[in-house]
Amino acid sequence: MGKATYGTGTLFKRGRIWYVSYYVNGRQVQRSSRSTNLQDAKRLRDQILGKKARGEMGDAAAEKITCGQLLDDLLEYGKSNIKPSTARMWEWVIKANIRPFFGHLKAATLTTDKLTGYRRKRLAEGRSEATCNRELSILRTALSRGRKCTPPKVAAIPHFPMVAETNARQGFLTDEQYEKLRDALPDYLKPLFVTGYFTGVRLGELLALRWNQVDWEQGFITLNAEDTKSGYTRAVPILDGDMSSWLSWARDGADGCRHVFHNGGERIKEFRTAWRTACKSAGIPDLKFHDLRRTAVRNMRRAGVAQVVRMRITGHRTDSMERRYNIVDIEDIKSAKELMERMVVHADEPTG
Repeated sequence: MGKATYGTGTLFKRGRIWYVSYYVNGRQVQRSSRSTNLQDAKRLRDQILGKKARGEMGDAAAEKITCGQLLDDLLEYGKSNIKPSTARMWEWVIKANIRPFFGHLKAATLTTDKLTGYRRKRLAEGRSEATCNRELSILRTALSRGRKCTPPKVAAIPHFPMVAETNARQGFLTDEQYEKLRDALPDYLKPLFVTGYFTGVRLGELLALRWNQVDWEQGFITLNAEDTKSGYTRAVPILDGDMSSWLSWARDGADGCRHVFHNGGERIKEFRTAWRTACKSAGIPDLKFHDLRRTAVRNMRRAGVAQVVRMRITGHRTDSMERRYNIVDIEDIKSAKELMERMVVHADEPTG
């Protein structure tokens, strides 16, 4: 058996075929050049050493790890290390979208082109660039945690094609649009809709609500810390009118369901189709449920609710985030115009 040693890679022969011997994480690996030509073996050796120098070389076991296994590891980690609400979101998104596309792929074969293909698919399905960013970031977190393992389960993380996001959406509901959409929605969604409209509470926080968190006597709903994005307990008011009426309707038809928002006694988990149909019928096809959040902030501001109180109700942690939702619309501009014109008229009036 012939042998030639060059740097940290060893070349040797088995019969007439040249092989390359090298070490990864302290373990010897031997790879055939499939050639009788020494120069072919040298080129293979140089490619291997180049990958090692760039940190792209994993061991044989790591090369067999699938994205599905890394996602399983991430979900297991999430059970005890992140908020339950975030863990549930990860589980749902992984099951519905990420695993079907990436689960069967070996992590070592993941490329930016494949990641871009996922983004194209989701955009074609009507999802936003921001949604694609969030979903891809979950996969990136799974890969990052795999790379930190000992020994590493991931040798290299490809470039993720994240897209710059535009500023906060400007959508919100007028009073007239609110009434049209309320009437267009099926009854089982009306309690959820009116509560989101008046309080600005996030959809995930609303769907997690149980009846033992509703204090009818005091007129408050308490959001548990484990279900809120901020991780803090907070309370929101039950307003007289639509909110109180439709919550009472939901209570009377709960049929033993522990969750406040249900459909005939079954907890509401997904209602995208019904929402889109109602929005189209009401003449606001592009409205997102999250737009109710900025609508509530605007309405509370107009009603004179102090900013600090608005933030406590909606769950905004910083002034800057609350200001992003503090939309000034055409009606505000008209009101300002009237006030400014009055000032101008009075200033021009003769004094003598």
